[in-house]
Amino acid sequence: MPIKTLRDEKRRDELVARINALTPDAAARWGRMSVVQMLSHLVQSGELPFVASVPDRSNWASRMLLKPLVLYVLPIPKDVKTSAAIDQQQDGRKPVDFESDRASVVGSITKIGTLPETERCLDHPMFGRMSAKQWAVIAHKHIDHHLRQFGV
Repeated sequence: MPIKTLRDEKRRDELVARINALTPDAAARWGRMSVVQMLSHLVQSGELPFVASVPDRSNWASRMLLKPLVLYVLPIPKDVKTSAAIDQQQDGRKPVDFESDRASVVGSITKIGTLPETERCLDHPMFGRMSAKQWAVIAHKHIDHHLRQFGV
């Protein structure tokens, strides 16, 4: 099965359609976030390749062992604890409002998905150095994970 990535326009369109299917009162199937907090979390996550807002927590094992597994093999498990800096119930970006955060997520999907392959992105806070292609893979996987969390 081919790897799903934001570099594929069809995959971007599918995610955008699912995001547009969200409603402000959508209930999570698991986890603590509300749908508004989830969108804000995705806005902040979509800025990570460009804005250093989360401290580096990477180590040799997360960069060399965990990164390829998460990128190419394993699904993101439910209820994984995230860094306080990107947890909207702690120090993460606070929601603006449902519609503007939804629009920001859609914008980040396009931005990350259309980056030139040679674009130098910032390091991932857990996985270290990642190419634009790798950012597009992890972003797709992360967005898909949270959309499934809210049943779309």
